[in-house]
Amino acid sequence: MARPYGVLGKTLGHSYTPVIYHELAGLDYVRFEREEEDVEAFIRGDEWEGVNVTIPYKKLVATMMDELTPVARRLGNVNTVTRDAMGRLIGDNTDYYGFKVLVESLGLDLAGKRALVFGGHGGAGSTSMVVLEDLGMQPVAVCRSLDDGSASGAAAHAPSVTYDELDRMRDAALIVNATPVGMFPHCPAQVYDLDSFTQLEAVIDIVYNPARTGIMMDAERRGIPSVGGLIMLVAQAAAAVKRYTGEDISYERIVEVTSSLAQQELNIALIGMPGSGKTRVGRELARMLGRDHIDIDHVLEERLQTSCSDYINTHGEAAFREAETAALADVAARSSLVISCGGGVVAREANYPLLHQNSQIVMLDRPLHELSSKGRPLSQREGVTRLAEQRMPRYRAWADAIAPVLETPTATAASILGLLDR
Repeated sequence: MARPYGVLGKTLGHSYTPVIYHELAGLDYVRFEREEEDVEAFIRGDEWEGVNVTIPYKKLVATMMDELTPVARRLGNVNTVTRDAMGRLIGDNTDYYGFKVLVESLGLDLAGKRALVFGGHGGAGSTSMVVLEDLGMQPVAVCRSLDDGSASGAAAHAPSVTYDELDRMRDAALIVNATPVGMFPHCPAQVYDLDSFTQLEAVIDIVYNPARTGIMMDAERRGIPSVGGLIMLVAQAAAAVKRYTGEDISYERIVEVTSSLAQQELNIALIGMPGSGKTRVGRELARMLGRDHIDIDHVLEERLQTSCSDYINTHGEAAFREAETAALADVAARSSLVISCGGGVVAREANYPLLHQNSQIVMLDRPLHELSSKGRPLSQREGVTRLAEQRMPRYRAWADAIAPVLETPTATAASILGLLDR
């Protein structure tokens, strides 16, 4: 029986790599979760044909190799392990190629300019530092402390600063987050605020889940180009496939797989006026796509142990909105869902990044005269027309697509899929 390819790590529940390797090369690819004390026995064992290594074992595995490729030796860590014809363990680092593709995907000429790499002494950070230097930039590692002893390989001799010294780095043209800060489920946390950097031209976050991390959304608000780590993940996998099988994967194929995976992982979040049909359309969308459907109002009713209307009548709208934001933070950080939001989700600006980080937001546009206020205390109190005047500008501003409500939920759902495909 053929041995599988796979990824070695401590906790791999968030990993997309099995899907990527299947899409790129049709490989049988599995997750190998191991504790640190079991890593050496696994690496020297025979249950894998080829293996990728992820945090926190990249440096550890490098010490177990019989031979390191030049790039792995230079970086001081390994993310791809194969055996040669004699059974010797060969350690490579395809993250170098993956990060290089990630930087080049920005399409910017940043040679000669300063780049700050948060977590620059770590495994991913040291790779980033070397690639940026090879691309002609001036990389600086940003660390909590300069005496933590974590730097290895080329990063051990690179310029470094602490967070307290960042005021003198205001001229940075590129910021790279090479830490796990902002990764699911701790999103949309942000490694550092961008206010200090007056000459910033781009932001890179190697985190790939959620699709838009906190620092990427901060850059977006400022009109600064940003890119997440998904294309790096696919590109390094393409390089690993070459090590495993000899097959060359084109850049065009890397982009195609990245786009396909991004589309599959993004939620579809429905917003719109109360009574516009978000729940029924959401159910149909989920059925068509084979996804789970979550109605935020239903989540709230379970948490609050009462109906939304009764809670608003008893505790007031402000208390309800607090509970709604907390529920949205939990649900919207997940992936591949169809989410039906309450009509008042746009009442709090803080809800937008919670949705935007990992969703395509679709507004259901239904004529006001078709909306009922029955069982909806805010619609009854304010009136549908007044409520629409308050909320409609924000619905439209938040939406990635606006879908007219058609004769049936099925027809509306099909229309939304067409809009998103385009």
